[in-house]
Amino acid sequence: MFVSPAVEAYTVVRRSSLARWWMAAFAFLSVQPTLAAETIHGQVLGAGAPIIGSAVTLWAANIGAPKQLAQTRTGADGRFEVTAEGLDGYIYLVAKGGRAAANEGRGDNSGIVLMSMLGTKAPANVVINELTTVASVFTAARFISGESISGNPLGLRIAAGNVPNLVDPETGTWGKVQSTSPRTQRSRN
Repeated sequence: MFVSPAVEAYTVVRRSSLARWWMAAFAFLSVQPTLAAETIHGQVLGAGAPIIGSAVTLWAANIGAPKQLAQTRTGADGRFEVTAEGLDGYIYLVAKGGRAAANEGRGDNSGIVLMSMLGTKAPANVVINELTTVASVFTAARFISGESISGNPLGLRIAAGNVPNLVDPETGTWGKVQSTSPRTQRSRN
């Protein structure tokens, strides 16, 4: 069977284009992030002591209403573990209620509300305490409405990015700027 050179050239180009398309599709799909579950371990503290039985909720903030990703309760040592898939947006943890081990004689306190804004990537271990709450509320104040955080992505990124300057989310102690500032060094002497 006779095939003209033009048809043969078209067939070769078409096959190579198809092969390139499949290679590009495979490459694209292979570099897409997988939505694997992420686990965050943490501890809720008040006055340096565990908060027992506190409801810890993992949220994702973005434009519109925040999305609840996971919820758990703290144990007798104030520790918790939350696992969620697809952590998209700016994530934060809120701990509500519980019994403060620092006030041994008292029962559950529904007035306890602590938080920690973590950004787009959560550390493996987190502490939620008074310092993480103040730093998170200070940096995200314009995005907080009632019990939720939402807003434009750039503003949320800036707010979340400033939290570690004030407090270390992994330890609940002073952050980078607070612990290395010349003013802080002078006041310690």
